[in-house]
Amino acid sequence: MDFQGPSATDYANVTSLNRAFLALLRRNGNSCRCLGELRPPLAEKLVGLTAGQADRLAATPFLLMSFRERDDRFWEAAFAADLGGDLFAVAPAASDDLASLVSAGLGFAWQLSKQNAYAARLICGASLHWCEQLAELTFMHLLSIAGRAEEVLTLRCAAESALWTKLLTSGISRERQVRRAAHISALQSVLTRTAMPGGRQWRTAACAAHTPSLQFAEDD
Repeated sequence: MDFQGPSATDYANVTSLNRAFLALLRRNGNSCRCLGELRPPLAEKLVGLTAGQADRLAATPFLLMSFRERDDRFWEAAFAADLGGDLFAVAPAASDDLASLVSAGLGFAWQLSKQNAYAARLICGASLHWCEQLAELTFMHLLSIAGRAEEVLTLRCAAESALWTKLLTSGISRERQVRRAAHISALQSVLTRTAMPGGRQWRTAACAAHTPSLQFAEDD
């Protein structure tokens, strides 16, 4: 089965959103909550990018900002929220720039999910299931979630130092081929990373398992 990938217009929107996100980080500096678990040396480099470096990084083929797409607990509550309830009331105050960015970003992801969920998955680094659920929201429900901007927005894969080291070195290179290779490699990492926090848990479980190992009988 053939799947239609993102269009040139979609990628142009990604670049525009990434540029706005990086500008927000550069204005707010290390105090920005969006940086999440990013290691301090990388955070300092990210918020200290020059305008040219930020433009080159913004060209990654996926959103550098995340809407916590893999946080099942958060989104199960958000998808099931009653619009007549406390969704707006409990929303922490957010700056106008942050609120506008989250509304624009979620609106873009929502519209793309309606048109092409597979393309949305590539751009958002999300599961197909998340994209399909997002597409089913009404516009007002989407805006109510966007109203919780401080809770929704974070840096994509902030805890993955190897990914951000690559993006903040080769990913901002002046050499187009080097930069492009880093961006594609980063996209692959985003799409294939495990949704389970800490891949070590799988290895630990495997080591603790009592499944008999395969043995070969010796010939007489």
